[in-house]
Amino acid sequence: MDNLQEKDIIDYNDEWKLELRKQLLKGIAGTDEERQNATINTGIYYQSSAPETIYKYYSDSQRNLDAVFDNKMWYSSPTEFNDVFDCDISVDKKSILDSLLKLTPKDIPIRPGSPTWKKINENLTKSIQDIIMVFNKEKSQAGVACFSELEDSLLMWSHYAHNHKGMCVEYNLLDMNKQLGFTPIPVIYSNNRVCLRELNIDNIVSDSLILIICALSSKSSEWSYEKEWRVIRDNKACGDLWDYDKKGALLDMLLPTSITLGCEATKKFASKVKAYCKSKKINLYQMEKDAEQYKLNKKEIFIFHK
Repeated sequence: MDNLQEKDIIDYNDEWKLELRKQLLKGIAGTDEERQNATINTGIYYQSSAPETIYKYYSDSQRNLDAVFDNKMWYSSPTEFNDVFDCDISVDKKSILDSLLKLTPKDIPIRPGSPTWKKINENLTKSIQDIIMVFNKEKSQAGVACFSELEDSLLMWSHYAHNHKGMCVEYNLLDMNKQLGFTPIPVIYSNNRVCLRELNIDNIVSDSLILIICALSSKSSEWSYEKEWRVIRDNKACGDLWDYDKKGALLDMLLPTSITLGCEATKKFASKVKAYCKSKKINLYQMEKDAEQYKLNKKEIFIFHK
């Protein structure tokens, strides 16, 4: 189901991310042995290749402050994302049909338009409709939190932190897995969309889950500057906490490793963050504009641990 290959990846330094995702998918839909091996291999990737921490950019709203201060995080429905291709898929019906036709006795040619061909095509159309229906249902009830490997991206500070007025919150990636029991997934950047090219009519629900994970962890190469990671929480995880009006859920999160204020943070916003960091002994920094280059420099406010 994971249709992307190494040749599709824009940044070849990130090939390991594709392999990590393949292991995660095997952990979902593989055999018992494959799931056991996938758990081991996933741990190896997180220990050896993944960044130690990932970052969440926030605007300076009181709602965001309340969430961070309460060790919570908002998980949004993919339907609310600003990229029209996000969690969107294409379907290569011809490839699927060709693969199904190959399953028939090889010595009996099947003429396009024949009764047998029409029946196979009719069943395929129904199966595709079923998997898309399940996919859309899972998509509408999934909650997603987005992170970045970067803490000093000018674009992300502008787009997601209210023009540098907000904050960037650091979280330990391994602790997310150990304490909260979920696995952050790296986003794969490519020029090719996630495409349904294979179909097993006996595993529509499982295939739909794999498809949505692939769709949620794949984006156009134009977004590659974000170096994004995502945590995906399904309907079971969100449960009664899902807000149908706001299309998301406020779920448990870790205590931050550090917080960095934007270079344009107001005194009122900064004072609230400083008070919180002091009470919880969280490292606090603030970004400053470099005097000569288009870049940000991180200045220590107070440090409790290295």
